[in-house]
Amino acid sequence: MRIPDVIPPGARRPGGIAAFTMIELVVAVMLVAVMMFVAVPRFMAGKKGPMAQALEVLETACNEARARAIMGNRPMQVVLYGAEGRVLVEPAPVGVMGATNGVSMASFDRLRDAETPVSGPLSKPPFHGQLDDEVAFRSLTVNGMDMMNSSLAAIRFFPNGTSDAMTAELSWLKRGLELKRLTLEVITARLSIEDLR
Repeated sequence: MRIPDVIPPGARRPGGIAAFTMIELVVAVMLVAVMMFVAVPRFMAGKKGPMAQALEVLETACNEARARAIMGNRPMQVVLYGAEGRVLVEPAPVGVMGATNGVSMASFDRLRDAETPVSGPLSKPPFHGQLDDEVAFRSLTVNGMDMMNSSLAAIRFFPNGTSDAMTAELSWLKRGLELKRLTLEVITARLSIEDLR
């Protein structure tokens, strides 16, 4: 009587060559597929484009300034340094109205090197960010004033939850097709983003 030629999984064939069964191969391929299904979206979400990063920096700055103004019961401002694409949140100077003269000399110092503490009541800014070099403002209006020719622009947030009026267009220079309009609502101090192209 002859014993059937059945080789258990993982055992060696008579010639000494190890082999996988079809079921083992299918399970291995399925595991790889599941891992790719989980890993690829997380990897892609971690790699944001320059426009998405710029919008995130601006939105975070506006939310931070609004929250600090309400909780601290004092006006805050988002300072935009257009030439270098820096964004900073700081306390607004007391008694100064309007966006052009609402930027103090300390703002220049803080924007020049936001990591280095500056002497005074605010040693480190509550928030600072950097826009990518490939993203630039095509237009920027604060309280009806064109701020494109100013090196610095300040957008103020008040303790009652309101803010200055701001409208801007942000363009991705490398991909001229991507253009976003940002509008800061005066009553709610919320930033809305609209896709123009």
